[in-house]
Amino acid sequence: MVKIALIAGSVVLVCATIAAFILTRPKSFLGQNLDLLKNYNGRIVSCESLDVGSSYNVECYRLRYLSDGLEVVGFIIKPGQGGRYPAVIHNRGGSLEYGKIDDAELDFLSYVASMDNYVIVASQYRGNDGGEGREEYGGSDIDDVLNLIPMLESLPFVDSSKIAMDGVSRGGMMTYIAITMTNKIKAACVIGGITDLIQTYDERPDMRQVLIELIGGTPEEKENEYIKRSAYYWPEKINTPVLILHGGADSQVDVSQAEKLANELKELGKTYELIVYPGGSHDLSENSQDVISRTFKWSENFLGD
Repeated sequence: MVKIALIAGSVVLVCATIAAFILTRPKSFLGQNLDLLKNYNGRIVSCESLDVGSSYNVECYRLRYLSDGLEVVGFIIKPGQGGRYPAVIHNRGGSLEYGKIDDAELDFLSYVASMDNYVIVASQYRGNDGGEGREEYGGSDIDDVLNLIPMLESLPFVDSSKIAMDGVSRGGMMTYIAITMTNKIKAACVIGGITDLIQTYDERPDMRQVLIELIGGTPEEKENEYIKRSAYYWPEKINTPVLILHGGADSQVDVSQAEKLANELKELGKTYELIVYPGGSHDLSENSQDVISRTFKWSENFLGD
């Protein structure tokens, strides 16, 4: 009887241990393999399906994911059929709530994803759209972009050997910074991107206050912080092939920012291409089909078969 009681007690203990493990183990969303995450960065902690209409054969989700211990809001769009697909990390423009990814942008991204069967993932950056923390306009919030990489690596429908990145305006600045911090991005595309934040500060009085608030001061007070966010000052660090698209009539980020970075990349023998659209606007919306075509061709050249 004593042996039976001991065995029964051991069984109860094992069962309790298993139950405790199940209860404490984080829940997985979208089939995410949590064992592939070296830490909690990139772990999806909540997932909500969004309706983007029946015209696109894609699935769209609003996420909360972990980045430096913060819950950050993001989105993922995947082809509706099974399989493993290359991925694009899309970096939004704007700051704080201005320029955040909205229904119209999700609709456009869904259209793009459906065209060439890509997984697209994007962040609102920390502190925005209900996320935790506060963004720094290219400071610690760059981790919110980089932590999308382990997320992609842990998802069963992503071919994580084929990751590209794109960014518009401030998102272009984020792209330049990110590709200097990882070798896992095989190709990049920047549209209307900031390459010299000091020049932007000088030319955009309407942006000065938000830059001061998010970065912590003016270029005179925080010169190193502005330079850290400005690819023009460190072109030697850019080793990812980058396609630079810019509107000749861009009123928000002057085309000279693209041109002077391109000149530096040329001098250094880097892999890049600069396309300037005469009369083109900041987001090149009037050239959207050509932009999409060039972006995907550029990515495909470097992602491989």
